[in-house]
Amino acid sequence: MKVAITYHEDFGRHGFSVLKERIQPSFEKLMESGLVDGIEVQVFRAKPAPMELVAKAHTEGHMANMETDQYRDVAILSAGSVMMAAEMVAAGQAESAFAFTGTAGHHASRGSCWGFCYFNDVAITILRLKEMGFERFLIVDVDPHFGDGTRDFFREDPDVFHINLHSGTGEEHDPQRNNYDIGLSFGADNERFLSALKSGLVLARDFDFQIAFVIFGHDSHQDDYGGIQPNLRGLSPDGSDSKGSCGR
Repeated sequence: MKVAITYHEDFGRHGFSVLKERIQPSFEKLMESGLVDGIEVQVFRAKPAPMELVAKAHTEGHMANMETDQYRDVAILSAGSVMMAAEMVAAGQAESAFAFTGTAGHHASRGSCWGFCYFNDVAITILRLKEMGFERFLIVDVDPHFGDGTRDFFREDPDVFHINLHSGTGEEHDPQRNNYDIGLSFGADNERFLSALKSGLVLARDFDFQIAFVIFGHDSHQDDYGGIQPNLRGLSPDGSDSKGSCGR
């Protein structure tokens, strides 16, 4: 198939309070669109991420702190949604994939979390892909908030090429470790966003990655609180603001 989509009804029932009212309508619009009527685009019910991988990614203290959090279960399910999407791409079952989630992930570091990110879904998924024999990964994070949790995981790993667009003014490049931060500035418009995205992809053009992740973010719409103004509906096939995992 061309695109695999992972989703679970609990994302709309038990997802983070700011998100859950968006996720179910977004999925329903996708189902009504006709895009999933054939065999090229198929929907799969997400499963929770294996706890051993979640615990391997995060510290014991963080796991203990999350034990009684009301979003713990849906966060583990969200990580599983991203993992399932990536596994299908890695196995050659889909050319690319889109993962719906009920919580976010890029502010979750090894030992802490904030911004409705509880477990780092991409970091957990990369652990799984490494088990499958994959070694080199591209992460393009277009969420307007800085992906500090993801950077915590991969700051010292040159086999993970991390492009981080954000609504601040700071810009820092570390070619030796493949960490690239591009500040869009507050209130950036479509032209600035697309220009920054293009320049980020140019930086990665010689990086021989095996799997690419695109982190769309949950607050990238012009009416949200991310500090940039572009309307990103044209960049997402269903207009949603969910996390994404895309293919080779």
